[in-house]
Amino acid sequence: KKNIDIVIHSANPNPVKNQIYDRKETMFQESLRMFYNFYNNHDNYEKMIYFGSGAEYDKSKDIINVTEEEINKSIPYDEYGLAKLYMNELSRKSENVYNFRLFGCYGPYDYKTKFLTHVINSCLNEDEITINQDCKFDYIHVYDLANILCYAIDNNMEYMDYNICSGNHIFLSEIANIIKDKMKMDIPIRFLKKGLNKEYTGNNARIKNQTGYVFMDISRGIELQIEHERTK
Repeated sequence: KKNIDIVIHSANPNPVKNQIYDRKETMFQESLRMFYNFYNNHDNYEKMIYFGSGAEYDKSKDIINVTEEEINKSIPYDEYGLAKLYMNELSRKSENVYNFRLFGCYGPYDYKTKFLTHVINSCLNEDEITINQDCKFDYIHVYDLANILCYAIDNNMEYMDYNICSGNHIFLSEIANIIKDKMKMDIPIRFLKKGLNKEYTGNNARIKNQTGYVFMDISRGIELQIEHERTK
């Protein structure tokens, strides 16, 4: 009934972060059902941008600086990654549905278990920092995501899917130590599992070549996150 220009679809069933949703076994079908409701109405809007996931590359294996061309080399085993992969296939066949594929994103109002928020609050409460297992990640600040969304709303996009990541690959332990240094806290870091977990990093050349965007340095992003957690 409305004249819709842009749809930004960021919803996703999540039994960990949403207590109302507890049907983990139906995540695949319910993720796709939400997406299809928008996708099937693609004639009624100018463009839709939805948030995909690096899990599309199959998190049962190392995901190392992957490019968009590497999608489908390995099919995800988990329902979340598989659903996102199906969505990507549909977006690539469309003319106005775009996949902004996220790896790690942080910012104000993050859920308490998100890594940066957990580390900052551990420092504020003078508790030990726990890391399940060290690994390399690629994080962007949510402000970067917002800026890229604004660009995509106002401009034509050359491709239907983009890795939205910083290109700055960093160990979780490095992030924890940066936070400790900035908060001037000397508290222990405890790893729940030894060794390294699988890497989870992407290549952002495609989005950078199109937009020329320079992502926020994680050191600055951490400062913003510390300020938010201290004052909220």
